[in-house]
Amino acid sequence: MENPIVLVHGLFGTLNMPEILTGFGDNEVFAPDLLGYGTEASASVEGMRLEDQANHLNAGINKITADPVHLVGHSVGGAVSVVFAGLYPERVASITSIEGNFTLKDAFWSAQIAKKDVVEVQSIVDSYKKDVGAWISDAGVEPSDEALLMGKHWLEHQPASTIHAQAKAVVEATAKPEYLQAVRDLLDSHMPFHLMAGEKSRAGWDVPDWVLERASSNTLFPNMGHLMMMEAPRSFGPSICEVLARTT
Repeated sequence: MENPIVLVHGLFGTLNMPEILTGFGDNEVFAPDLLGYGTEASASVEGMRLEDQANHLNAGINKITADPVHLVGHSVGGAVSVVFAGLYPERVASITSIEGNFTLKDAFWSAQIAKKDVVEVQSIVDSYKKDVGAWISDAGVEPSDEALLMGKHWLEHQPASTIHAQAKAVVEATAKPEYLQAVRDLLDSHMPFHLMAGEKSRAGWDVPDWVLERASSNTLFPNMGHLMMMEAPRSFGPSICEVLARTT
């Protein structure tokens, strides 16, 4: 693939894991941390907006490549990708939204988190840490040894303050009519815009009909749910590469 691939993670964790990246083969792929996550965990997230995440992402991409990139955003990362493409269209070769947030119905979990205070969010995260298997099982992931290790890593990857701030940011963004207008503008620009979802979780993904009609492709991960990269990390990359190679 000629252009690099940039993976934009969701509310929890990171996609920068060997078991995920190996599936992209020889393709150039990057999975940076958003503000407040991992290597950026010390960044201030007070009052953070998705535009701040997009600007941070742009600065990181500019350090690694001058070429337009294939943005692949999962869940909250899908919303970050839409905002990024609206601000920096010249830096985007395509967008792939993997169950990315389009409406507040999509962001229901973020909406619940956003209403709580940081102490309450920390309590929720602590309960997940006490029983990682129950947490990932509730998300539809079989608690294999590998999945349990990934789940533990994801829960440790960011402080509760980041989860709270990111949840508030995505709720604020997707509640505004300007957000779906930004999606319309991207589709009008003829930028390749791909949709991907887990077969088991697709019914709960609130994609407007007009997005479905105009998307460049609409692909399911067979027998997978929302956390398909945790269920089958080595097949995650090939599925994405197949879509990008076939339709861009």
